[in-house]
This record gives sequence, C-alpha cells and structure tokens, in this order.
Amino acid sequence: ENATIQELLAAVTGDDEPQAQQQKLLVGASLARPFLRCVQVDAPESLEDLQAELNAESDESSPDFRGSTAFLTSSLSELGLEGQLTFSREKPDGTVVQLKPDGSNQIVTDATKLDWLKFMLRNELVESIEEAANSFRLGVCETAGAAYLVLLSAVELQQEWSGMPEISDDDLKFWQERSTINPARKQQASWFFETLWSAEWRDSRPKVLKFTTGSDRWPRDPKGFTFYVEPMDGGDEVLPRAMTCGNMLQLPSYSSKEQLQLQLLKACDLGLSMQLV
Repeated sequence: ENATIQELLAAVTGDDEPQAQQQKLLVGASLARPFLRCVQVDAPESLEDLQAELNAESDESSPDFRGSTAFLTSSLSELGLEGQLTFSREKPDGTVVQLKPDGSNQIVTDATKLDWLKFMLRNELVESIEEAANSFRLGVCETAGAAYLVLLSAVELQQEWSGMPEISDDDLKFWQERSTINPARKQQASWFFETLWSAEWRDSRPKVLKFTTGSDRWPRDPKGFTFYVEPMDGGDEVLPRAMTCGNMLQLPSYSSKEQLQLQLLKACDLGLSMQLV
C-alpha cells in the first residue's frame, strides 16, 4: 500500500534497483491526457468524458466553449452560433473532415447539437490521434514493458513522462541540495540560488531550469537529479553558459548579484528564442 509508484513499477518490471540514482529523461513537453488515454486503450467515449478531457487540455484563461455547460443547456441562438456550425471539422493543416456523410452541407440545429459535439470531440481527441497512440504504445511496450500503461492513470503517466510544470519551494530546495559547486564560484552560485528564491524570479524558475538542463519541467521523482556549477572565463560582460547534457551551469566571475541576474536572464531569453533543447 505504501510503495511509491517507482517501487511498484520496479517490482513489476523486475528492476532490482528501484532506488538507483539515475536521472530520468523527460519528454520536452507535456503529453496530452486524451493522447495518453488512447495509448492506454482507454479512450473517452461519453460526451461528459469527452468534455472533461477537452477542458483538461484547455487554457483556463481562454476556455473552449465546447466544454461548457452553457453549450449543453442554451440554444444555439442564445450562444450566437445559430447557422454557424456544420458536421465537419477543419484540421490545422486546412483539410476538412466530414463528421458524417456530406457533413459540410449539414447545418447543426438545437436538435442535433449534442450529436455534433460528440462527433466533433471524438474526432479531435480520439480518432485523429489513434494511429500515433498505437505506435507510441507499441514503442513503450517493446522498450519498457506494459507495466506503466496498466498501473498508472493518464494523469500519473503525464507527470511521470513529462514532469511537473511548476517548480515549488520544496523542489528548489532539493535542486540546491543536490548541487555540486566549484569553490571558485561559491559566491556566484550563492547569488544564483538567492535569485531563484526571490519572489520576482519564482515564475522564471522553469525558464532557468530549461537553460541549464534542457527541460523546463521538474521530474516527478527527482532523486536522481544532479546539478553542477563550474567556473568559466570572463567577467560582468560575459553571458553564462550551460551544458544541458550534464546539468551544468558555467558562471563567469560576476562582481554582483545584479550583474548575474542581468546576464542570466539575457542568456535564458536567447536560449528560448533559439529553441535550444
């Protein structure tokens, strides 16, 4: 009952060293929950389930109207959608999918809107990704076995493979504790972590993590995480450098915390603009 997910998986897969200090490699972006459910052969079927999956992937600041209760209870006229919907779906590449025969010429009415919604969400969240999900499942089973797919929920899989989108204070404490710092940069490393602990930089922690490790997502099980701070040539005019394959940050001999912050932010922004991984 009290076994961790990692210990449980180790027991099933036959790994004799579940506590081995090996850092997990994460997928660069969060895998969508509907995709993972398809990988698990547990695709959403009911309208309620499809709406829940849609809402799970929608941005809270700009919710999708198709996931709202109002769409179920209000008329299309009240929603300003009367005569605007057909039984077809345009994909991102511009191609049009017919949700039923000749769907592009069939206008959705109040009597058919629930059928339209179910057809639309099923095509978008299940049918359009089934082939990719099947291939992904095959790859997982061939390389790691099926234990992950059987024992974990879609949310747990999402966190296990993609990591966590935020870095909490406990995570940052662990990050700092697991850091090996070259004595030549003890002061600069202290300023580096003081910066990450400050309220102004809290939301920038993932950006700094990406610059220094290649991923902006914190591992769900971080016990294998390591981090290194090493010196590099140069002073205040030089940008810091990172070796993401080894989670290493190389710092010049900055003269102040403010100068470190200025150059670190510049380096992180440049790295993001070049989509470094």
